[in-house]
Amino acid sequence: MNKFTKFLLMGIIILFSVVACDNNPSENENDDPTQPALAEVVDIEFTIPDSTELLNFTSEQIDYNGLMVTGFSLDQFVNMDSVNLYIDEDGFDGRKLFAVEIASSDGYTPREHDYYDLTWEDFASGFLLPSEKGRTFFPDDNIESGYNVKWTHHLRLYRKIDVVLDGTSTIFETEAFSTDGIFHQAGNGNFYTDPGFSLTNLISDYIIENPDNYEYRFTSADDDDEVIFTWDDIQAGFWLATQNKAVFLNDDGTEFHSSFKKLLQIDLVEIQ
Repeated sequence: MNKFTKFLLMGIIILFSVVACDNNPSENENDDPTQPALAEVVDIEFTIPDSTELLNFTSEQIDYNGLMVTGFSLDQFVNMDSVNLYIDEDGFDGRKLFAVEIASSDGYTPREHDYYDLTWEDFASGFLLPSEKGRTFFPDDNIESGYNVKWTHHLRLYRKIDVVLDGTSTIFETEAFSTDGIFHQAGNGNFYTDPGFSLTNLISDYIIENPDNYEYRFTSADDDDEVIFTWDDIQAGFWLATQNKAVFLNDDGTEFHSSFKKLLQIDLVEIQ
């Protein structure tokens, strides 16, 4: 075999090796899965009161970097009744169903520095400090200073669902997903087509790579409902965006489980 033939053969072997590597998925392709996207469509928005309107709100003295200043708890600026009216629910605090984005008067938000929106619990622990350039402030050291937004002007709420594995919670904002028409039977017996997406979107590779090894505990926001679903149930489940509920459907659109409303959290429980 002459040198030219040897080089030609080696080149063919290398070429086939490269093609084979490109056509076979890497075993590590899920080592760095994509984090959940943030929603761009705002569900409900509130405006921070001006200095005159603030006189109608409750204030307290807050220790800000060793200086006692007047602060207003942020939860006052998100009206619970307005939120419950928006989601067509009552009798509980519907604000916990939302993540909150803080926006300044010039349009800046913590999202610009890759911060996720705050859970209601974290947001409600913060204060507005009018004397400190109208900034938000969170005394909890576990909440990063990137959420201390100067000249706070708007509070934007996004419907979210928390997915929890081994104590770690991940926020999924429902408006971040594209929707399809979901054909389903309603409680009145009639069939409708409503926008929705598969519940499998909430159990992505970012959460777990072997979802069939787990059960899924759904918890409602008013704590009066808790149901365990299987992975097969999840694969047949859909989130109906305009109706704020999960449904579990047979192929003909009928339900094989009751719908689940006010979904707050999904806990992954490993099957023993």
